[in-house]
Amino acid sequence: MDKKVLVIASAGGHLTQAMCAVSQCDEIVIVSNKVNIKKDNISKIYKIMDTQKNPLIHFFNVFFALYVLLKEKPTAVFSTGGPIALPFALVCKISSLKFVYLDTLSRVIELSNTGKLIKKYHLYDEFYSQWKSVASKSNTKYIGKCFDILSENNYKPMTEAVEGKPIILVTVGTSQYDFDRLFEMLYKQPLYDNAEVRWVIQTGHNKLKHLPANGEIIDMTTRSEMEQLVKSASLVISHCGIGSINQMLAYQKEVLFVPRVSNFNEFSDDHQLQIANEISSKIFTVLMPEQVMPTITLGELLDRKIVTSPIDTTNYKMANKLKNVLFES
Repeated sequence: MDKKVLVIASAGGHLTQAMCAVSQCDEIVIVSNKVNIKKDNISKIYKIMDTQKNPLIHFFNVFFALYVLLKEKPTAVFSTGGPIALPFALVCKISSLKFVYLDTLSRVIELSNTGKLIKKYHLYDEFYSQWKSVASKSNTKYIGKCFDILSENNYKPMTEAVEGKPIILVTVGTSQYDFDRLFEMLYKQPLYDNAEVRWVIQTGHNKLKHLPANGEIIDMTTRSEMEQLVKSASLVISHCGIGSINQMLAYQKEVLFVPRVSNFNEFSDDHQLQIANEISSKIFTVLMPEQVMPTITLGELLDRKIVTSPIDTTNYKMANKLKNVLFES
């Protein structure tokens, strides 16, 4: 009998981490709130209604979880979080199906809200944290990080010179929170009104007050399209989401991270600010809320080279450990 794992993860950073964590599993089925991913080991994808605190949607999703579990009959269920994991954790608890939970990398200080609920009501068979300090504080297990978020590996990528006008990519992810503060900083950049630079700005639901001299505005894009944009960019300006961090690492991209903060109503909490404190490196510059965005010059963009092929940042040691946990009797 084939061993199948059902993966529950919200789109974005949660799903990015999940795909790294189950990279050694031969067959996976995904449940997510957005369908924007393709991998050889994915046999099917289900789209679930997204919710944060709506009890009616949670109630409906319990029956949806039951339907998916009965239809797919997985060997085990795995989640990296997001509220959509809760109905599956509950049904697994009732049905005695193995549920393994890995709390998100973005929670550097304490467990995520979803993690806290799963831990409190013991809706799991195995519970892991990706930071040793959080695991110790929350009395959970540490299994390692699903990818090289701290840029600890010494990569030697193949590069090539920039051809044509350099590209600055701006991305704010899939969040429904406004991020006007970031766009206001862009307007003040001299290169924003310079046609020698091409801007590609992924705005989500945000609306720009004025457009760059040379640019393309997109509200949302697929993972593969975003990867191509990241690859070609000389500089990326990004919110500090886990999915974005992993993609930038893969192309060893020069990034200016601007974490969303709750004080400006840019997110419900400060987890992006917390992760920002951990990732500053020779290629990652983090702009804290009290700081002004540095002036970007055309010369520095032209001097940068482009990584031609993505680097695999997956932590395979951790992925193999997780595979054993998922499929052991």
